[in-house]
Amino acid sequence: MNMNTNTTIIRNGLYFDGTGKKGVLKDVIIKGNKIDSVVDKAPTIEGAKEIDASGQWVMPGLLDIHAHYDAELEVMPALEESVRHGVTTVIIGNCSLSAALGKDTEIVDLFARVENIPAKALSQWIVGNIKWKNVREYYEHLDTVPVGPNIASFLGHSNLRMHVMGLERSFTEKIASEEELQKMEAIAEEAIQAGYLGISIDMLPFHRWAGVYAPKFTGFSVPSQLAAKSEYKRLANVLRKHHRVLQITPNAIDKTSFGTIVRLSQGGFFKKTLKTTIVAALDLKSNEKIYHLLKLLGFLGNSVLRANMKFQTLAVPFMNYGDGPVTPLFEEFPSMIKAISSTEAERKAMFKSPAFRKQFVKEWNHKAASVFPRALKEMWVVKSPVASHIGKNFEQIAQEAGKDSVEHFMDLLEEYDTHIRWKCETSNHRESVRMELLTSKHCFPGFNDSGAHNLNMAFHDGGLQLLKQALHHPELMPIETAIHRITKEPADFLGIDAGDISVGKRADLIIIDPTRLESDLNTDPVEDYHPSFEGSYRLIKRSGKVVQHVFINGNEAFTNNGVVGFHEDLGKKKIFGQLLRSNWN
Repeated sequence: MNMNTNTTIIRNGLYFDGTGKKGVLKDVIIKGNKIDSVVDKAPTIEGAKEIDASGQWVMPGLLDIHAHYDAELEVMPALEESVRHGVTTVIIGNCSLSAALGKDTEIVDLFARVENIPAKALSQWIVGNIKWKNVREYYEHLDTVPVGPNIASFLGHSNLRMHVMGLERSFTEKIASEEELQKMEAIAEEAIQAGYLGISIDMLPFHRWAGVYAPKFTGFSVPSQLAAKSEYKRLANVLRKHHRVLQITPNAIDKTSFGTIVRLSQGGFFKKTLKTTIVAALDLKSNEKIYHLLKLLGFLGNSVLRANMKFQTLAVPFMNYGDGPVTPLFEEFPSMIKAISSTEAERKAMFKSPAFRKQFVKEWNHKAASVFPRALKEMWVVKSPVASHIGKNFEQIAQEAGKDSVEHFMDLLEEYDTHIRWKCETSNHRESVRMELLTSKHCFPGFNDSGAHNLNMAFHDGGLQLLKQALHHPELMPIETAIHRITKEPADFLGIDAGDISVGKRADLIIIDPTRLESDLNTDPVEDYHPSFEGSYRLIKRSGKVVQHVFINGNEAFTNNGVVGFHEDLGKKKIFGQLLRSNWN
């Protein structure tokens, strides 16, 4: 019996270890699930698999620091759409949403609208399948799931609030009782002992309850947003004590939320700083000056006020898709909160109503506090029952019809509802500003939001897009720095054993063809009709032959060299991704 069949030799590749060091020509030997050696010239080993990586980069697998796969991994644990783009570690439990706590029906209502997953599909995934009763049991469950990439999780504050206060009080009471706060603190301590990265909190009012099983709260902002600042502070202090991380989504409309975040993160003479990661630093079309505020906050918070904050930013322009009036962008409009969760017939009746139309126009024109730019000339039709609409923006369509643009837009929404599909670039449109954010020491490249808003956006290839940007701007971000920023740097901040290639470490590495970064990364997503989505589709990305090989836990999960495909056991046997626990004591 040959004992070297679990050995892989990667020869002649430009080796990056993930620490920020320049690439060097090396051979990498994998034995079992670990890096055995990194040498100038590997010996021939009988029975070993060999890969010629000439002209390619050998580097650590990428970290996706902001994903929403909490529900998906229960039925599609391979998480193929991340693995094919070189991601070997994903972070879940973001934006106050997780599956760690809460009744099964509550978890469906939390995720259905925010993640834009059909409620029927979510119900089949979740309802009746929640076997865990507390945060420790959930982590024990995750430890048994045959995931593709490694996973680590935050504890979602919305789930924590519902679990402790009950559904009714979590939505209606801003002030939790002292007993409830103490119970939240105790559960947070339990989660920390189990290895969670920390807690995620949400202040963004556009994340709303679906109301599939609890229609009373349809369109309500998720429970985390109602909490008093004192509740955030109590939980933050638990994290601070144990050197864990606070993930927080600020209120992009109410800028005072950023001050709250600074105060939560900052330390003092007798107080530790709190590691805080913030979603997100974006260059908004609706307010092109806001990135200056983000820069100022980063400088003041981290350099003056002794905070430890890292904004998350996106490596590409932020393109959003909408199906008629059903889009997260319309969550800004009070008149549309109910409409989004209504039936097509109900929405048609709304748009026929003069009162509703008047209110919609008023809200459309009120742009003082908006993330959505609300410019019909920048909203492009990609699908329509009327073929002549496709490829045109709504302003052009209105002009051709000889009608007022907003009025005609409402006419189209009334007539076609979700059958007319459009896209709009909302932020990160200026390359110079985008690079300024991506290279800032106060930001992490990330915020891919993989698994979130499945019908509205897709940034699974965010890490690869950053490498492409680095090739364009080596004077701003050398390749070795770019690799460090999406591997070892965030791993160290989050406190997980990932992000580097070194002898004795778990072999999570990828081989990419840098010559393909320019040609093979798609700008637009494609529609994927996965059977698990119950007839609906999701938006996904494709990256051609950029990623040649993906190794997770020493096993080749994906190959794109010759025969393209995933390992037959990916998502079926627990030989690839592992549950990563925080390594901070």
